[in-house]
Amino acid sequence: MDLSYSDEQQFLREAVRGVVDRELALPRVREQVLDPDLPDVDHRTAHDVAVAQGWTGIGVPEEAGGQGGGLLELSILAEELGRGAVPADGLYATILAALALHEADGDADLLAALAGGERTGALLVGGDRPTDVAGAATCVLGAPLADVLVAPDGHVHEASATTVTPRPLADRTRALGDVAGVDAGATSTGLAAHAAVLVAADALGAAQRLLDLTVAYVTDRVQFGVPVGSFQAVKHTAADMLTAIEGTRVVVQYAAWAVGEDEPGAATDAWVAKTRAARSAAFVADKALFLHGAVGYTWEHDLQLLFKRAKSDGPLFGDAGTYDDRIADALPLT
Repeated sequence: MDLSYSDEQQFLREAVRGVVDRELALPRVREQVLDPDLPDVDHRTAHDVAVAQGWTGIGVPEEAGGQGGGLLELSILAEELGRGAVPADGLYATILAALALHEADGDADLLAALAGGERTGALLVGGDRPTDVAGAATCVLGAPLADVLVAPDGHVHEASATTVTPRPLADRTRALGDVAGVDAGATSTGLAAHAAVLVAADALGAAQRLLDLTVAYVTDRVQFGVPVGSFQAVKHTAADMLTAIEGTRVVVQYAAWAVGEDEPGAATDAWVAKTRAARSAAFVADKALFLHGAVGYTWEHDLQLLFKRAKSDGPLFGDAGTYDDRIADALPLT
């Protein structure tokens, strides 16, 4: 089986990375989410860029007003956004809302408006658990930015008719909120798998950028007359980080393909990707901070943005332990 990316998919990656590096580079992100003179965190700038680039339509069929493509393309997009710690929850939420609306054969005009970036949506599911588990509308991804809330069954709530309370988070690139007056529904297993893979890809991108920053730092940092990267203990730690990332890359890419193609057992592949990415990103973040030393703790360093992003991806739409249980339930007893 050849899971290599096609030329079009490689072009998508290069295009997204170019836009992120040019318009949403880490210094810009820091200004948007950490500027003490701003009354609120600026998530709108990043979302406007996403709309201008047509990213809100990726994964939505062209006949429904989208750009086409599938979960593989969405995972490429998410990986690049995670790599830049881009405040992308408005985009992710709009995409998931559009997918839910399409799956439920809901309002076609609204679907086209979401895909075209004319409306900003959020999927009315709890962000603190897998999307196929019903419950209170807590930690709803993108709710503070949405003007329309889409239930998994396709029912639409205007955000102005509800009360959304933003959640204060350590990771200020995130936008989650509690929605009062409505209950969060449960999506299909397929849509839950899409959400899990998207978050896993975001975590993978953050982990890769953490490694890139760390390698650059230990190459430049000199101690005892030599780069600290020449010390065996540092080399081994960096190698462990790389191993964790590459193992995660394989399972995320495979899960994106399997879920997108509706392969047998694809949901379990998505659970594996999510739990692997959550643990690997947290591990890489810890080691990156360790190898940077005291500078990694500072507010001014880019590391803290990616560290928080990697950590916040872990519990989003269910933590690793939740998916461990699902994997165990799916495996036959021997």
